[in-house]
Amino acid sequence: PVTEYITKEGLQEFESPGWMNGHCVQYAIPAGITVKSLKYRETGYNTDFSGSFICSDTFYNILWQKSRRTLYVCMRDNYMDCPDRERACWWGDAVNETGQSFYAFDRNADMLTKKAINELLQWQKANGVLFSPVPAGNWDAEYPLQMLPAIGRYGIWNYFLFTGDTQTIAAAYPHIINYLNLWEFDKEGLVDHRNGMSGWTDWGLNIDRRIIENCWFYLALKAACDMAVVTKRFSDTASINDKMATIKNNFNRVFWNGNEYRSPQYSNLTDERANALAVLAGLADSTKWPAVRRVLINNLNASPYMEKYVLEALFIMGYEDDALERMKHPDRYAPMVYDTLTTLYEQFGNKGTYNHGWSGGPLTLLSQYCAGVAPEKARFETYSVFPQEGKLNYIRAVIPSVKGNILVNISEINNFRLTNYEKNSFVKKLNRNIM
Repeated sequence: PVTEYITKEGLQEFESPGWMNGHCVQYAIPAGITVKSLKYRETGYNTDFSGSFICSDTFYNILWQKSRRTLYVCMRDNYMDCPDRERACWWGDAVNETGQSFYAFDRNADMLTKKAINELLQWQKANGVLFSPVPAGNWDAEYPLQMLPAIGRYGIWNYFLFTGDTQTIAAAYPHIINYLNLWEFDKEGLVDHRNGMSGWTDWGLNIDRRIIENCWFYLALKAACDMAVVTKRFSDTASINDKMATIKNNFNRVFWNGNEYRSPQYSNLTDERANALAVLAGLADSTKWPAVRRVLINNLNASPYMEKYVLEALFIMGYEDDALERMKHPDRYAPMVYDTLTTLYEQFGNKGTYNHGWSGGPLTLLSQYCAGVAPEKARFETYSVFPQEGKLNYIRAVIPSVKGNILVNISEINNFRLTNYEKNSFVKKLNRNIM
């Protein structure tokens, strides 16, 4: 961006009326001009940096902090993919970003999440199609594999778990059901391919889309079933459960080949994204986890957008050391951490933009799994504290929940302390020795 100011005689000051972003500012000042001072004013969304994560390994501290900085520069009047390009709320990006906001900022950030949800759903087309970015201008096309995460477990349902905002869920539910009803099943009893405007799933190669579609759809159905209960639409649960059962009864028969998840028609290198989502959806039972682990530690196809889910699957299966090591891989986050920039790139290898909010998934995972704090019931009425510190010798974290700040301090494997400012919450402290 460029701003030009034409001076006049005498002492004067100028501040650019439009916000801009970048890594440096270059000034072209004509001869004869005396500069008294140069300053900048940081602007951004009205939220405080209330969350924190510090551990014994500086790498993860820097990664957490860069994730938060990247998220912050992608928050203004909406969550945006990045401040360099569209500055628009793509909902695949927003799912990762809103998940981070619950651990990074104070609860003012929830208002921006609520706005994003309302705008997504109120712009739903008459035929039930959802799309983003919204409001519609020169774009109104559906990306199905961004819409399913948006309305599912990691999107709108996650917002409800952290906030307990039943009113927003009640308003969202009919829109979500209308969209899910657009999806059909194929002769195998699995969800049929829905192309929408684009088959986009992730940046990168070796995408086993059919598995990913079924996993995202299953996760969206699970969230819809929970929403039906919350909003007392109990009559809907039977049809939702029937669809889930159809997928569950056929998923492993079609996709599991004994060593990995792979679509029969898919011939490229094994996709760790697909295998990770099978775990997160609960479609891969624990007997398959050792084989899935091998897929996740040996394949590096995901972009930072989907990398979050690959890492999360490792945590879910109890392989936290593998997740931490994968973050440090030279083809993953290591170049971003060691870079002098304060933000994270859009892509691994080919950087893309330098400040892409979807890349901060490790922030969520370090707070939710390594520090171990997550809501079990909406609005933290019940929450679990289950640290998976792995090789980390100590962790100190602040989780800024709606019930107050939760402070976690882990100094040694058997030395654990938890402080919560809200006395009325029930804390479920899981047995850490089962690891």
